[in-house]
Amino acid sequence: MTKLRAFRTFILVTIFLLPAVLHSQVQLRDTTVTLQHHTFELNDDYSMSTYSTNDNDIQQVQFNGKVIENELIRLVILPEYGARVLSFVYKPTNHEYLYQSECGSPYGMNDGNFYYDWLMVYGGIFPTFPEPEHGKTWLLPWSYNVEKNTSDTVIISMEYTDTTAYENAPGSFNNGITNITCRIEVGVYAGSSLWDFNVNLKNNNTSDVNYEYWTCTTLTPGSDIGNTGSPLNSEIVVPIENYEAAWSPGSWIGNYGSLYDFTNINYLSKWDDMGIAYAHNLVDNYWGVINHDNNEGIFRISENIETPGMKFWTWGKYNVDNNLYDFSNGGKDNYIELWAGVSNAFFNDATLSALEEISWNEAYCPTVNMSGISKINNQLAVNFGWEQNTASVYYELLAFRPNIDYRINMYLTGDNNYPVADQTITANAAGNSEDFNMDFIANGDYTIGFEVYKQNDALILFAEKDITVSMVSTNELYTANSMRIISKGNRKIHIALETAENYKLHIYNTNGQLISNKGFTGTTCEVTLPLNGMYIVNVVSNNSSFSDKIVVK
Repeated sequence: MTKLRAFRTFILVTIFLLPAVLHSQVQLRDTTVTLQHHTFELNDDYSMSTYSTNDNDIQQVQFNGKVIENELIRLVILPEYGARVLSFVYKPTNHEYLYQSECGSPYGMNDGNFYYDWLMVYGGIFPTFPEPEHGKTWLLPWSYNVEKNTSDTVIISMEYTDTTAYENAPGSFNNGITNITCRIEVGVYAGSSLWDFNVNLKNNNTSDVNYEYWTCTTLTPGSDIGNTGSPLNSEIVVPIENYEAAWSPGSWIGNYGSLYDFTNINYLSKWDDMGIAYAHNLVDNYWGVINHDNNEGIFRISENIETPGMKFWTWGKYNVDNNLYDFSNGGKDNYIELWAGVSNAFFNDATLSALEEISWNEAYCPTVNMSGISKINNQLAVNFGWEQNTASVYYELLAFRPNIDYRINMYLTGDNNYPVADQTITANAAGNSEDFNMDFIANGDYTIGFEVYKQNDALILFAEKDITVSMVSTNELYTANSMRIISKGNRKIHIALETAENYKLHIYNTNGQLISNKGFTGTTCEVTLPLNGMYIVNVVSNNSSFSDKIVVK
């Protein structure tokens, strides 16, 4: 047993811990991946023939694979084992973002839950079709082809046509031989940490056919290479308010088919046991997981027109760092399994019309040093908001093409408008972030606007977030009536307050441009403004805050 574990570690070092040399080009090469599992033998139809429950009875299996890498990421792909992207390493952190089982265990034999009446988890990201619950092809070899291999782009296609059926499949798996061709294209691009997982489904029949397709993702962002897992402080980030409960032991996740607040299950630490749930009313183009132990995440980006379904699964919070060499454990481990499907739930078929063909893009990307997501697209991810304790607005940003200059414009709009930042940054592979003190603004409701531009001033991201600013308690003074502003002519204004304190004065024009910024002590201050017009005057101290408008002539 000790020898087997040592051998596995050596294999992982050989495959995954390649020298962290920065490549300016995309590279493609062959590799051999060795995995291990508790011993079993399959019949020719992939059903279970025999298996051993002896913890020390371990088999090693080898697969030919492909490695695609650039200066930022490295993927390991196994066409021979279900068209699986087994590994996704982000080189700047040298961390793994996908789960790999230390030792696979067959489980669920003869329980009627899976197509071949058993299952084993190795991990990664892979297509499942034309049945639910991992489908037919999760363990089958797919044909593959190198579609493009240049210094800028490498694309590998993997393809499988469903022409066989397991005659003893449990009755709920009833789609039969669909004759659907599924084609996956994985693309990696020079200078980009975002990679593509494009899906094409073609009905080769002259009649309609029922089917299911789901992309299964097993996510462990920020993991040590060779020791993958999601800590309990991992957040499932999905743009929904509610989830629909499905199966769970004792219905801990909720009554089947009922809706519940998503915050009940949005951290692994909240999963009392294993269970299934579905997203209700996805409102944006992303979902993923952030490991808050190191704020590294992985996200799927897709328009979700063809894939409106989104399923949740974990083994629960009590299955962390299990001994996977213990056969009775049955593969339970701390990864987060999220699915994207063409239907809204398992065992709820979609239909391809006669000779119909559909395609969509799924892109996967890392996030680094980001505590959340406000907006994400195929170029960058950003999180921004208001921090009440420090009276500041902030942003966290990761551009998927670093070492390039971007212009950021950030501002507040509301009863009063305030510019926050208009600056050029050089994107860092470890992310960019900044806080801006705004303790001078008036209390109230605002919208944060955030814009990112390329060097050619093309807008590539726009996002907004509503916030409420409340920097004074109810027993503190906050009223325009306690500050008098008098226009004295010749663009001069006189500001009078009731209490002598140390104040900060900020004056803005109606475009939000800061015109005057000064401090004063006492109860009065005079300022001469550059032009006639309307201005917004803000005066703040440690104990009070005032805001008002005045027309200056």
